[in-house]
Amino acid sequence: MGTIVNYDAAEGRPVTNGVTLAVLIDSAEMHVSLLRVASPGRHTAEVPSGSDQYLFVIGGDVRIDAAGKTGTMGRETFAIVQEGARLTLTGGAAAAKVLSVVVPPPGVKRATSGFRDGVRVMVVKDLPVVDLPEEKKQRTYLASRSTVGSERGHAMIVRYTGDTVTKKHHHPNAESMFVMLEGYVRFLVNNKEETLGAGQAIHFPINDSHGLRSADGNELSFLEFHVPGAFVTQYDE
Repeated sequence: MGTIVNYDAAEGRPVTNGVTLAVLIDSAEMHVSLLRVASPGRHTAEVPSGSDQYLFVIGGDVRIDAAGKTGTMGRETFAIVQEGARLTLTGGAAAAKVLSVVVPPPGVKRATSGFRDGVRVMVVKDLPVVDLPEEKKQRTYLASRSTVGSERGHAMIVRYTGDTVTKKHHHPNAESMFVMLEGYVRFLVNNKEETLGAGQAIHFPINDSHGLRSADGNELSFLEFHVPGAFVTQYDE
């Protein structure tokens, strides 16, 4: 069944001084948590063996140190970190909310190739936008085999017009997660319509049918994940 997560309201447990962690999803294919990093605050972790780790800054800013590289991550900045790398997030000028997605979850082994370039930081607004006029949508690709050389997961930013409609469909070989960024989406979830906006996310297990469109006729955007990355889409109608 599809699960709606109100990540803005999720209670976190303190992990270090100035940092809390709230687990949002712990499924067969992904482990998702929200880190709140105060200014100052510091969080250090090691990417599990056999996994890629994605980081996406929803708000605020942090400094990332991983695999011998240092970078600054502001709002709507995405990073992918290689397995076994030790990473540190340090709070910046404004307290940050950072989405962390580990694919596959710690301890789960999958026969898929992973990211092998240490760490890569991408500012979404600086990346190419792929226009799909026949579908009335745009995509910005973040993680895939073609962008970062990993088959463990697929991540992209998707933008809809007010008229975009994605028909009811399912993925027979992948879990999906949508993280709302701007605007309002009407999802078909468990055969019921639900409206989601910023501060919310939704997770669909393998084979779980869903459809989506603008809830109010306005533009919107969301961060979309499929795990593993070589997902298949089958339409129900």
